Amino acid sequence: MTDLNGSKRGGGRAEPLAGFVDGVVVGNEFASIEISVDTSGRVPRAVLKDITSGQARYIDPLVLQALVYMPDDVMQSLADPNLIVSD
Repeated sequence: MTDLNGSKRGGGRAEPLAGFVDGVVVGNEFASIEISVDTSGRVPRAVLKDITSGQARYIDPLVLQALVYMPDDVMQSLADPNLIVSD
């Protein structure tokens, strides 16, 4: 497999960035987020953009990995609707 930064990992097939550079929309009745990859910097970064407000956040691979290992209770507190402030 090829990492998003172009380095080889394991023996799997390459997964191109093309599908994510333009973005995909993931949503439900509470939120709609466009997920894409910014390849303009030194390393690719995930871009999460709120469809409603247009606000975006760039997230590097280290932060994404931290999300993978984050305890469930901490992750659930991030999604608490009482803590989300919208202008």
